[in-house]
Amino acid sequence: MKWSDCAVQDLTKYNGLKSSIENIKERIEVLEMRFDGMKAINMSDEIKAASDKLWDDRLTDNIVERERLKLLLEADIRMIALIDRGLGYLDETEKNVLMYFYIDKQLNHVESLKEKLNIEKSQIYRVKSQALYKFTSHMYGLEEL
Repeated sequence: MKWSDCAVQDLTKYNGLKSSIENIKERIEVLEMRFDGMKAINMSDEIKAASDKLWDDRLTDNIVERERLKLLLEADIRMIALIDRGLGYLDETEKNVLMYFYIDKQLNHVESLKEKLNIEKSQIYRVKSQALYKFTSHMYGLEEL
């Protein structure tokens, strides 16, 4: 995959990753509450003997789902940190261009940028290309070539 496609993909999913982090945290919390509830139920010996396998499966499913979500959460947090690192090296103009093109894209984003930055359309595209390269090189810690 071409580096610029990866950078665009990372920037495009930035807001989704932020939402995902909150959703995953909430899901883990719900699973932990359910797990605590399952452990607290005290069944009679006859009922427990009949449902041990089902009960063990439910407890195991809960544990596995929580652990998988924790790994996903860790990955999403790491990706947000990498994207933030890349964006942190950009000046305001570069950051605005990438935000308007990829993160908070709106209708007529080029026209909006022309007015906001008071620069020509061709200059916006040059800034975008330079900013994308600068973003990528800092996001991944690459040396300037």
